Amino acid sequence: MSKLDTALEEWVQSKIISPEQAKQIRDHEAARPENSWVLSGVYALGAIVIGIGIISLIAANWSSIPNFVKIIGDFVLLIIVAGLTVRAAVREKPIQYEAWLLGFLILVLASIGLISQVYHTGGKIFQALLFWSAITFVPMFASRRILVPFLWTAAFVGSLAYAAAESDALEMIFNDNYAAIAMTMPLLCITLAAITHRLTKAESRATAAFGFWALICGLTALAAAELREFVGHGLDFSTQAYTPAYILVATSATAILLNRQYRKLPKILLITAIVSFLIPFHLPIHEMNSSLVHATLTVLTLGTTSLFLASIKARRLFQWFLFFLGLRFLILYFQAFGGLATTGFGLIVSGSMFIGMAVLWNKYRNPIAAWAERWAA
Repeated sequence: MSKLDTALEEWVQSKIISPEQAKQIRDHEAARPENSWVLSGVYALGAIVIGIGIISLIAANWSSIPNFVKIIGDFVLLIIVAGLTVRAAVREKPIQYEAWLLGFLILVLASIGLISQVYHTGGKIFQALLFWSAITFVPMFASRRILVPFLWTAAFVGSLAYAAAESDALEMIFNDNYAAIAMTMPLLCITLAAITHRLTKAESRATAAFGFWALICGLTALAAAELREFVGHGLDFSTQAYTPAYILVATSATAILLNRQYRKLPKILLITAIVSFLIPFHLPIHEMNSSLVHATLTVLTLGTTSLFLASIKARRLFQWFLFFLGLRFLILYFQAFGGLATTGFGLIVSGSMFIGMAVLWNKYRNPIAAWAERWAA
């Protein structure tokens, strides 16, 4: 049963709508071909097959094609795909529009590679991705769904992290200090999410995409901070390696304090979350690698962040952070009773705890979210 059918049944049972209205809604949605996932799959499959065919033909005769023909053919193809994208937008075909827009962005990246190959410009992958991100920034904003911004932000954030580790220019700043890079990336994603939100004056797809990668980078960084071998790489404390993160923190803290939309408690929660996120990356410098200290700081970061999310009514994110918080407690259990957890009785207890956590989380996530929203408001 689809989500729409489930929602309609709940609305009918709650007497929000009548069965006749539910049927009318189903008929209306069924009559919209653009919302059909089957049609979307056919479009995607057809585009992939055509693309593979074109690539196969070109690859078979690549060496015999003059360079100027390659360049002209590439730009002609770009113009055609751009025209098809505009045509789909004018005709209000959202699925076709997103497919052609994604194809256009991929062709732009392929064009960068083609020009590099023809003119032997050289360079590294992160340089090509950063240049591609710069010239496709505006087209990415033209997307009306999450896929294109999600892929664009993934390429942009990934290339930035790669550049921080491999770029000669950034090496002078980070000096192969991967802990500093891990600490900086989620802060950068949060800053970019705030900037795109400010530029668009609304919750844009780009803002959501940057927010997603802030979540992923933040959780990855917290996990990395607890792996002492990872954080131990490049322990020679260098202020310049941490300077980008400090600048981002100072900027974020100032923006939080000056934000009139947040009350005092949400501001305190958010700043506490940022500070507790930063501390684990500095513990090895002072030879403080206690697992309990790391776990406490991780729990504090996840807990304060979840309460902040509740205060701004971001219920879905709050529930996810609540889930990760519970998962961290389970990991703490395994850390404390590692030997017992490997025995037969320990495995039974551990499995029961996992099931119990899932049941409790599913049953009480909405009431807990409602309570947290009232408390942190």
